[in-house]
Amino acid sequence: MAKIAIFGGTFDPVHWGHLLAADTAASQFNLDRIIWVPDRSPPHKWRPDLASFEQRREMLALAIADRPNFVLSPQSANPSGSSFAIDTLLYLQKLYPGAHRWYWIIGSDALLTLPQWHRCREIGGLCDWLVAGRPSQRDGETGASGEIGGVSEWGDCPGGKPIDSGGDRMQVETSAVGGRVAAQMSLMDVEIRFEVLSMSAIEISSSHIRRCCAENRDLRYLVPEVVRTYITAHQLYQ
Repeated sequence: MAKIAIFGGTFDPVHWGHLLAADTAASQFNLDRIIWVPDRSPPHKWRPDLASFEQRREMLALAIADRPNFVLSPQSANPSGSSFAIDTLLYLQKLYPGAHRWYWIIGSDALLTLPQWHRCREIGGLCDWLVAGRPSQRDGETGASGEIGGVSEWGDCPGGKPIDSGGDRMQVETSAVGGRVAAQMSLMDVEIRFEVLSMSAIEISSSHIRRCCAENRDLRYLVPEVVRTYITAHQLYQ
């Protein structure tokens, strides 16, 4: 019986931070497969300096091509007009009926928005949340809605099941984020299970990479070489 994780995001573009989080999750929890799900950005949010959905999928395919346990989701997993995480999860569960446990890899900033997700009560208990620390969590910032899809409060986490942080500050703070979300979800009578990834905070961001492109700065240590070549060839983020 397989253990499968979903990794959703805009991936505009995919970078080494994303790959590090996926590698860490795969080894830490013995995952059999990680399904990468790029989000279909709403048309009203698209700008000429951003990559299209098709281009983001192509960059993802290039970045994970050498990892047999990394799989790009079929486009039917998030059809045009729908980007709700619950729809993606239910679709993939039907596509992989042999999986006995489902996980969702997510940044701590995006996890903070879970109580606002569409049908959050349902998706909250359908998978285990594997949380990667994000620098923005220190400022109490939040990311996007998390639909395909950054603490000031510390304390108990009713309903949540965090791992031992090992004393690392970022992991302690990430665990506190999970506890805060678990407490909010418990008010909805939903118990979520979360684990903190044993890794340092991901300092790389897609927005930073796009700024580097606009300023003609080198991306060599920010994205895989195949992604850098693709961005250059298609003159993205200019």
